[in-house]
Amino acid sequence: MKKVIEYLEHLKITRELSGLLESANMDISVKTLSGSLKSLVIASLWLKKKRNYLIITPSAQEAEDWFHDLQLVLGDDVLALLSEPSNKVHYTAENQDEQLIWLIDGLSVLQKNDFSITISTPDIFNISIPKHEEISKYRTTLHKGQFLEYSAFSNMLGLNGFERVDFVSSQGEMAVRGGIVDIFPLGWDNPLRIEFWDNEIESIREFQPISQRSIREHQSIEFIANIYHSSRTTADSTIFEYLSNDTILVLDNPDSLQSSIDNWDIFSSYQKLSINKLGEADVKINSSQQKQYHGSVKDFTLELRKLVGLNAKIVISAQGKEHLERLKELVENGIEMSEVQDTLNSTYLAEKDVTLNSILWLNESFTHGFLLPDFQLAIFTEHEIFNRLRTQTTRRGKRITGGISLRELMQLKIGDFVVHVDKGVGKFDGFKTIKLGVSLQDCLRLQFADDDILYVNLNYINKIQKYSSQEGVVPKLSKLGSTEWLRKKAKTKKRLKDIARDLIKLYAERKRQPGISYPSDTMWQKEFEASFIYDDTPDQAQTTTEVKKDMESETPMDRLVCGDVGFGKTEIAIRASFKAVQAGKQVAVLVPTTILAQQHYMTFMDRLHRYPVIIEVISRFRSKKEQEVVVEKTKNAQIDVLIGTHRLLSKDVSFRNLGLLVIDEEHRFGVASKEKLRKLRTNVDTLTLTATPIPRTLNFSLMGARDLSIIETPPRNRLPIYTEILEWNDKIILKAISKEIERKGQVFFVNDKIQDIEKISRNIQMLMPSLKVAVAHGQMRSSELEHIMEKFLERKFDVLFTTKIIESGIDIPNANTMFINNAQNFGLAELYQLRGRVGRSNIQAYCYLLIPPVKNLSSNSLRRLQAIEEFTELGSGLQLAMRDMEIRGAGNLLGPEQSGYINEIGFELYQRILDEAVSELKIEEFSELFFDSKKIDKILPVNEDITIELDSDALLPSDYIASETERFHFYKKLYHVRDNDALHEILEEMNDRFGKLPQQANELIFAVKLRVAALSSGFAKITLKKNKLSAEFLTNLSTDFQETVLPVILDLLPSYPNAKIFQNENKLSIELLVSKRDDAVEFLWRIKRTLQSLID
Repeated sequence: MKKVIEYLEHLKITRELSGLLESANMDISVKTLSGSLKSLVIASLWLKKKRNYLIITPSAQEAEDWFHDLQLVLGDDVLALLSEPSNKVHYTAENQDEQLIWLIDGLSVLQKNDFSITISTPDIFNISIPKHEEISKYRTTLHKGQFLEYSAFSNMLGLNGFERVDFVSSQGEMAVRGGIVDIFPLGWDNPLRIEFWDNEIESIREFQPISQRSIREHQSIEFIANIYHSSRTTADSTIFEYLSNDTILVLDNPDSLQSSIDNWDIFSSYQKLSINKLGEADVKINSSQQKQYHGSVKDFTLELRKLVGLNAKIVISAQGKEHLERLKELVENGIEMSEVQDTLNSTYLAEKDVTLNSILWLNESFTHGFLLPDFQLAIFTEHEIFNRLRTQTTRRGKRITGGISLRELMQLKIGDFVVHVDKGVGKFDGFKTIKLGVSLQDCLRLQFADDDILYVNLNYINKIQKYSSQEGVVPKLSKLGSTEWLRKKAKTKKRLKDIARDLIKLYAERKRQPGISYPSDTMWQKEFEASFIYDDTPDQAQTTTEVKKDMESETPMDRLVCGDVGFGKTEIAIRASFKAVQAGKQVAVLVPTTILAQQHYMTFMDRLHRYPVIIEVISRFRSKKEQEVVVEKTKNAQIDVLIGTHRLLSKDVSFRNLGLLVIDEEHRFGVASKEKLRKLRTNVDTLTLTATPIPRTLNFSLMGARDLSIIETPPRNRLPIYTEILEWNDKIILKAISKEIERKGQVFFVNDKIQDIEKISRNIQMLMPSLKVAVAHGQMRSSELEHIMEKFLERKFDVLFTTKIIESGIDIPNANTMFINNAQNFGLAELYQLRGRVGRSNIQAYCYLLIPPVKNLSSNSLRRLQAIEEFTELGSGLQLAMRDMEIRGAGNLLGPEQSGYINEIGFELYQRILDEAVSELKIEEFSELFFDSKKIDKILPVNEDITIELDSDALLPSDYIASETERFHFYKKLYHVRDNDALHEILEEMNDRFGKLPQQANELIFAVKLRVAALSSGFAKITLKKNKLSAEFLTNLSTDFQETVLPVILDLLPSYPNAKIFQNENKLSIELLVSKRDDAVEFLWRIKRTLQSLID
């Protein structure tokens, strides 16, 4: 980047503009600055001479682009972005002015820098903003070692609008515990942790809000110690109060700004620099936008060789090393191929080595590439070479949020349902400190049916999980002492064993079949994948690799790809299809509905139109005669990819050389279709796609029973869906519908009840008589429903009034506005899935959550809606709603009755039982397939419920961690630890978040050290009192353990003179006198390490 700027600083244009700007009060115009050259020229001018600039762009997106390019060169400390963020949300129920928040974010940059660059849109001149002193009086500086009264500081923050919470995750929040104050001020990307020693600041750390862990230390910080609530903030100033008189006003494309600025006289006292104005200009430069290569590496490399032949300097920028390395490889291969193929005009084309040595590679990408022929400079961007969108990475301060967070949903609160593995479903009722022998310990208090209470020792905390199931399910409390719970578990395990047995048999059968081994990727394949309009997400890249690896192996592929709609599953199927076709094989793509067949056909055609691949579709959309032609061509291998509904499975359809079968949403096909599929896929590579997420834990449980790929990372380039909570308002609804119709789009109107749809449809149509509307719901015949959806897809209707039946499996890219009426009656998963029907392209989408008057809603309902409103980025809301959808996924994979089992015993225990069932089957019935199942590590009992007893108080005192939710969280983490590194991590986190550990907490840590050392060694109980260690073995040790492992442990004892072995009835134990407590830990570790060496 430095080389690029140095080069631009020495260009004639930069020197000329710099000289003209020095001329007092002279307005200047320059043209033609193409692509990112605009930003780079301004950056060069600023570096040459520091001064204040205000850049005005025609749109918020262009402002973001300017900010991105300038940030690459100058960093963001001197940049202020004063434009409305694209992912804004509205806080109709909060006393927050969202506009004030993003304004103050940017204005604070202006205040703290003598020279800065501000980027905005014309809207900034129509906005009232707080006076200069309204911000500066709250500017606070803190430094390490500073004396500051702790209580006065925390009180001041509270009085200035910061909300006190248990842990800080959003701007405007503060948390106080012990000697620590956490605060998340405006203008910061992360919250701050200020640790006091009495009234002295001991340390200042920035921390990550999700993990709550510190990420960097600061010697000093500056922040605004106020949250600007609209009710008490006076905004009666303008942007001009913040601009110095010598500020240079940069007008980007001033002709486009004309209609947005009413009074141009307001700029009269500022020097103006107009960029790309129509007509004559003071400075003119010959530059052009980067050419369109439409993903053709051949065309691009040819252009590179021509430019280098003309002695041009080449810069290629890409977003990140991965994209850069891939492009380097493609360019190298492309030049080699063009050298072999191209003989015409070869004298004007540079050779490979010369070309490659002339390129400067940057792993940070500009927004737009450009060419400067007069100065022999060309800057290319990788995303534009492949017609892809640039990933939006602009740093903006976090917005103040009010919605429920993922962390809150996952954490256990008093009154929440829990599952005790042995006792059943109960309710968490907090902790009770109980005296056990001579020491105090915390116990969990659980409430069961008939108000029975059970106290659970921390040694058994791993038996407790928060109950989670489908949204809205309220479990039945179990009765203590009843055998009903054990019967439920046994029934679930038997059913899961039956399902897993069938899956393993099928899997093993397929692995024994000979398959097609495809060759490794061709140049075409690499070029084709690079031309995908969106950046691959890590999951998508991983899945592509797994699918191609399966195809290149000698056994038939049978892979299931799971991921939400719009996460890139179809693209993976297209890549696999292209690979198969290049190897001379045919591909069949089977989909459940006619509409999906048509949509897949259009998508395949769009992606593969540049390559010699013949694609056809067979469905009701085709006449009988057309279908007969397609069937005949397929039989003769004149069609490469055939897409269709169950019509593909008809007797008359046959393939001469079928190599790949792609099945979309297999669970939606009937029993007869599935039976035909089973016969068709015996030795053909099969790729199955599903939009219902399946949890990764289920993937691990079924390892060796099904090949699964899970895509849970959302695409990075999608525009966030503008989401707003609204009370019903005819005017706003009509305006939003009109706006969508004007841009030739369509609207979904989702209602919670079928009964009201017709009435709502008529009311809207009365207000807008020209509107073409249709109604679709689940009580219609499937043919009628499909007919309406076809017509909507063909744009015969403007608005579709419907229910949640559109939640999955339908893709209408032209519909980009959605209303969800009575949104409070939908679950998080439903809202998330519904909203996913819009925003499927690079067009801004809108989702309006219509609710009754706010005063009629509970605060929890509102916060759940706000969670959807705030998580406009794909993925965040998905995590919130994930559990509900994962349960559906388990049902699709293992059978629809699974949701009943999950609702009875909770999702975590269900997965645990599935894991046990598969493990037992591998040992008992399929040991020849899983030959390592009887290794010695299977003989070592894990025993998570090992008991630890000390003669000291071992607990987390409530004056150290006050929140019972947080105490449970840390107890659970501590008793889940399996090695010292993980324990050290938790210790660091506790020190970081709560300060130095008190003595009782240190005793608890020591108890956990004993537990970690004793795990997987066959012990049931460890007692350490008055320097005497007693290690008691489990009573139900297997014969394998007694014959193989126990002798090894006994052989160690002679080296410890104070060690004895005791047999008391059926209990075997070792006793050891130690001089210090750490010797007991070391003794247990020596046993553990010795056993580990047997495994290794």
